Amino acid sequence: MLRLALVFLLLTAGTAHALPVKVSCRVPGVHDADVIRVVHAVGLSRGVSDKVMLAGFEAGWVESHMNNLDCGDADSLGVFQQRPSMGWGAPEQIMDVSYAAGRFFEYAVRVDRPDLSAGRLADAVQRSCCPERYDQAEARAGSMLRQAWQGGPEVAGGVYVVEDGDVWADGVRLSTSGVFVGRPSVAGRFVFARTARGEVVALVDGAWRPVASGVAGDPEAVLRPDGTVDLYAVLADGSVAKMSDPLEMIGMGGGSPQGAGESVSIPKRQAASWQSVSPAGFATGKPSVIAYPDGSAAVYVRSGTKLMAAAAGTWRELAQGLDASPEAVLRPDGTVGIYTLIDGRLNRLTTTWEPLGEGRFIDTVSAQADGTVYARTAEGKVLKAG
Repeated sequence: MLRLALVFLLLTAGTAHALPVKVSCRVPGVHDADVIRVVHAVGLSRGVSDKVMLAGFEAGWVESHMNNLDCGDADSLGVFQQRPSMGWGAPEQIMDVSYAAGRFFEYAVRVDRPDLSAGRLADAVQRSCCPERYDQAEARAGSMLRQAWQGGPEVAGGVYVVEDGDVWADGVRLSTSGVFVGRPSVAGRFVFARTARGEVVALVDGAWRPVASGVAGDPEAVLRPDGTVDLYAVLADGSVAKMSDPLEMIGMGGGSPQGAGESVSIPKRQAASWQSVSPAGFATGKPSVIAYPDGSAAVYVRSGTKLMAAAAGTWRELAQGLDASPEAVLRPDGTVGIYTLIDGRLNRLTTTWEPLGEGRFIDTVSAQADGTVYARTAEGKVLKAG
């Protein structure tokens, strides 16, 4: 009965304005980069559809310009201007972006119908006075979504990043398709990146060529001593998988990735020949792999909050406390340096996790053999962090 009463209360909630009308409630003209990443992460964790995710971003823009406002019309608060008096939660809960996003997505999934656009779905949740405003925000919401998908940097003879759906290297745009997400991976002269649909493509001879599908995280491309490339990724089932010499099936080219600009065209196809190296449900995020001169390799992944490493097929736990993917690098003396972000701050593994500064970053870091570490802020800047 209580759940039914809550549903009725939300359905009959008072209407919300498109942005607060109180003069005293100042709304920034731009979104908060941290807020869009949290809303996006909550949607991903709940497995919402693309339409529901877009509805969340359209609602967030219309209601608050995707900012966590401590003010609003009547008792409205937060990203979605939810009202405690209308059953959305206590004020302190609504001001928790994760909680607010979870409530929005929970209700959006419940009221979604095939005939609703993302904007009309947003209005079905928000009960706005201005239902047309949500669909009008589609372009802005799509841009914020692409930014939310941006990952950490790859520093390998240049700084490679995904920005607004495309891969860039040192300010040079390498694609024009707007489909890429996460962090690119560079192996020799080849660039690998994934799309929002879980496909991996490679930049070869100035063109993006399909390699594989079915991935749930960013790829890790590793140049082996014999000049071939191995590809690692966490698949949709949570297993860590390896693909040996994926360039053989697409044809190895001799061109440099710099200056490439052709759009990617990815046909519908089954995943290529992934070889699982862990059980399903084992890992999340991006693997980090070290290729040794003798041809052997060590794989490092995040499994829950644990740092797990595999050599010769055997997994062992190295540390705990992770909330981001690890980055392993082979030092000149043959030892391994391991870095990660914990609560957005750079940490290095010694006998325990050792914080390296107070800067806050997103996604993954890129570590160099000399101990230099690069990381990316929520605003998209790549900084030398160690």
